[in-house]
Amino acid sequence: MSRFKATTLVLFVTLLGGLSFAQAQDTMQPQQQSKVTDAELGKFAKAFQVVQMENQKAQQKMATVISDNGMEVERFSTIQQATANPNQNVDATDAEMKKHDAIMAEIKKMQPAIEAKMEKAVADSGISIERYQAIGTALQQDKSLQQRFQKMMMANTTQKQ
Repeated sequence: MSRFKATTLVLFVTLLGGLSFAQAQDTMQPQQQSKVTDAELGKFAKAFQVVQMENQKAQQKMATVISDNGMEVERFSTIQQATANPNQNVDATDAEMKKHDAIMAEIKKMQPAIEAKMEKAVADSGISIERYQAIGTALQQDKSLQQRFQKMMMANTTQKQ
């Protein structure tokens, strides 16, 4: 599974956790550690906003799938976290596990379309997915880059009003 697909899957299983797929990245290739220019950061910010909107839409769709299958989102998340952790026992009934498995099957079917929308958002911004992920990782580690990004996002918000 590609890194982008794996990261997108993290979105699905964390449900309403507020993670973007850039924030889910925790490694960066050495050639990607180059300085982030304002132009790149602007492209990243543009893509980030669209990705965040797509993420919210995906989370809403997943919440609907969960409730339509007769389970509370919070309960589903608890079971999902337990099944994802080999060191944790899953405290769920057989009926809950059947619902969980059915929900996961539906969510996995949704994944390719949502992933494609996110990839398109990044591509439309003018940077590669790899660079987008590298900038996302750099943002986690670099306080000055975080400040530049926050200023840029605030300026973008102000311009839209």
